[in-house]
This record gives sequence, C-alpha cells and structure tokens, in this order.
Amino acid sequence: MLHKRIAIAGCAASKPGNDGIVSESLLTPERRSRKIGILPTKARFVIEAARKCFDRDSSAIGEMRERVGVSLGTVFGSMDSAELCLLTKRDSGFRDVIPSWYAAGLPNATAGIVASTYDLQGPNLTVLGYQAGIEAIIMACRQILAGRASAMLAGGFDLPSERFTSWLRDAPVYAEAPTIHPGVGLVWLSADMETQTAAATITGWSQAFVAPAADPIAPFLPLIEQAAKGGRFRRDPVVHFLHPGRQGLVDYLAATAPIHLVETIIASEAPGIHAVIVKGFSPSVACLFVEKNSAN
Repeated sequence: MLHKRIAIAGCAASKPGNDGIVSESLLTPERRSRKIGILPTKARFVIEAARKCFDRDSSAIGEMRERVGVSLGTVFGSMDSAELCLLTKRDSGFRDVIPSWYAAGLPNATAGIVASTYDLQGPNLTVLGYQAGIEAIIMACRQILAGRASAMLAGGFDLPSERFTSWLRDAPVYAEAPTIHPGVGLVWLSADMETQTAAATITGWSQAFVAPAADPIAPFLPLIEQAAKGGRFRRDPVVHFLHPGRQGLVDYLAATAPIHLVETIIASEAPGIHAVIVKGFSPSVACLFVEKNSAN
C-alpha cells in the first residue's frame, strides 16, 4: 500500500531492430570513464537510455544529485566480462586479461557506471532475475517512500552474450518465442512532482513466490488484491501478464517488463489502472500498479 504516489516523470525504452544488433545510434558516444576506463557496450547502452529519461527534467538533477539514486534489474548482468576473462585466460594466459574487465565484471557494475557518469549520489541498487526490471522499480519506490531519495532512475536492462543467448534459446521455456534480444527500459521516478502532470503514477505493488498451477492467472489474483490495497479505483485494472518465452514475441529478459511499461502502457494504452505482473524463471513474481494519466 502506498501512502504517497510516485510520479513517472520520464521514461525511455531502447532496443535493436530485427537483426538484434545494438548499433552505435543506441549507444552513448562517450567511450571512456574517469574511474572505469573503457566503458562496456552494455553501460553505453544504458547510459544513452538514461539520457533520454533525464532530458524530460534535466534541470532538477543538477539541484539534487545527492538525493538521486539508481535501481536496475538484470538477468545477464556482467557475465560477458567473466566469460571474456576466462576465455582469454584459457586461450592466451593472464597476461592478456585487461584489468578494467574486472571493474566492469560485477552484476552491479552497470548501475555504478551510470551513477558515476551522471554523478548520482543517492542509493545504488542492482536486482537479479527475469522479473528484476519491475522489482528494481519497486525498490526505487521504497527508497523514495523511506526518505532516502527524492528521485530514482529505475528499470531493467540486458545485453546477453551470443553464448548465453544460444543456450537460453534452446531451453524449453523459449520454445515459442522467436528470439532473445538486448534491451533497456527505464523510468524516472519522483515524489516531488505533481502527479497530474506526470506520464503515469505508481499506486502500489506486491511481491510473492507463486507455485505453478493449471490456471495461468488465478494464482496471481492475491498479488493484484495486495497491490491494490488502499486504492480507490473506479474499475478493475487492465492486467498485463509477462513471463519468459511469450509466444510470438521477442524477449528482452529483465528489460521486457520495463519496455512493456514504457512502450505499451504509457505510450499507447488507455488511461486508467494497469497491473503489470511479471513471473520469472523461478516462482518469484512481482506486481506493479500503474495509473496512466488522461493527459498522456
């Protein structure tokens, strides 16, 4: 239950075309960081998406950087750096392993690089799992409600390696999905903005472990009720159920749900309450209640 609504003051989604290649147009032109050195492609991918979020309210960031945080979710994380280190060691030895690969090789590296790039000094969080994009948004809301931040950049990203993508694509859960692509979906959350002028507002959430069942929707009804607790809605929410390997749809791993939030709910759905339910590879499930405002 929320005692104060969280405004989605800005949003951005970034994904490649049908070929799945992340082109230079999707990446920030900056290639180096003072602290990190050469920036990994995934960091450049997320930084450029963040830039689009910040353009909506760039003046506010400069005034409160110590009160702005980052909360990101990912499945693949930085496993490509680990793969690169191990393969390089195997093929030619430690002498060819570049030290900066270690700095960018932890799951929370991307969130740290984004914060360092924009000098965001608030909470810095990384959540892992398929549903982590929505859980990262929930965690960001919790930071704002607890008074630890005034605004948060939150969402999900994934840029899996060819090795990981090939392995996952062969898994039974992806039998009906055409392919897996990189993606980024971000929202700019604020408690200080007038919610009437925002693209949408977050009104509640819930998280639980849900066991498999014959009925695909019934097990998740308690999550909807819990997320709606305390809300006064004139009609039932529109339910968006997202999970790995949806039939006929490109999958973006942890970015899938945030991209859906940005491109489908905020950009094209009718105003009203929308319940975004995301089930991951495990029984972990997250539910986010979003009210799209009529002005957008």
